[in-house]
Amino acid sequence: MATEALVFYAPPAEAAVVVVPDPAGGAEHRVEVLEPASEQFSSRLFKVAKERRKWARREGISCYRVYDADLPDYAVAIDVYAGAGEAEGNTYLHIAEYAAPSSVDPARARRRFDDVLALAPVALGIRPDHVFAKTRRRDKGGSQYRDAGRRSYVTQIDEDGYLMEVDLSGYLDTGIFLDHRATRELVGAKAAGKRFLNLFAYTGTATVHAAGGGAVETTTVDLSQTYLDWARRNMAGNGFSGPEHSFERADVMAWITETRRKPLRYDLIFVDPPTFSNSKAMGSRTWDVQRDHVELLIGVTRLLTEGGEAVFSCNLRTFKPDVEALAKYGVALQDITASTIPHDFERNPKIHQCYLVRRA
Repeated sequence: MATEALVFYAPPAEAAVVVVPDPAGGAEHRVEVLEPASEQFSSRLFKVAKERRKWARREGISCYRVYDADLPDYAVAIDVYAGAGEAEGNTYLHIAEYAAPSSVDPARARRRFDDVLALAPVALGIRPDHVFAKTRRRDKGGSQYRDAGRRSYVTQIDEDGYLMEVDLSGYLDTGIFLDHRATRELVGAKAAGKRFLNLFAYTGTATVHAAGGGAVETTTVDLSQTYLDWARRNMAGNGFSGPEHSFERADVMAWITETRRKPLRYDLIFVDPPTFSNSKAMGSRTWDVQRDHVELLIGVTRLLTEGGEAVFSCNLRTFKPDVEALAKYGVALQDITASTIPHDFERNPKIHQCYLVRRA
């Protein structure tokens, strides 16, 4: 006799309600959530944001991180961006979801992320249409993350009195790395009277700080024309558009090799390479910061004037400089990481590593 298979369907869980205090001191808000545990996320976010606002106001900082996977089940990074220039008075949230491990039920991870999107603007007092959410997904066959792709939302922010352009929607990264705030300030403090070089320049934010700090010349090098154009706009928006500021599209390693053959040298260099790159513009070559940093830093030091120095930053959390190989070629490193980690990133001190580099 044939038997029928029995299939049991679990009804969807009933929505829970989280009571969220109003950040401006008004009436409490009741927010429906899909996961009861999201109440803990809401409480954590509200508490940290309250402290972070006071700190940012005291330090004159308008863009900062308020949450970075503080609770492992809610693996997102949440940043606050206060608009400047034409966007003065607007405040935005940028929420990036970290890819969940395969052990996590995708449906549950999605419910948690949906709860984050419902709770964060309420807990932080930000308009829902000023919230930009992105998900980091691994490309098939590769280790790099990608974003699904969205229309750009370009606005301006302020950092230390400089206007910077950010795109809160079109890219996975917004055009400025907030964890490098102190590093950019260091570059600006060292730049007076210097010839400055920015390698792997991205959107040129460090060049803006160098120019604002009194650099007599700046050179900005990146392989991406999109980022070089962005860097030009950042510079021009702050009044730095004269012939003393040059922009060069090039593979940085090839550019270093070519420039070493010329008499041109620099007093201060900032180098912040990606962890990995296999850009088609590089041909058959790939870039890996752990594998290639010795060659890079040897080349960088050969472009320094006598007494010059470079600031080298790396966001590979497992990065280990090959001190012996570097010393063999007369490259000296000084680890200054601790002094470059801002308060809003102290929970995760491995967010980047930073070194002063000199000729030994």
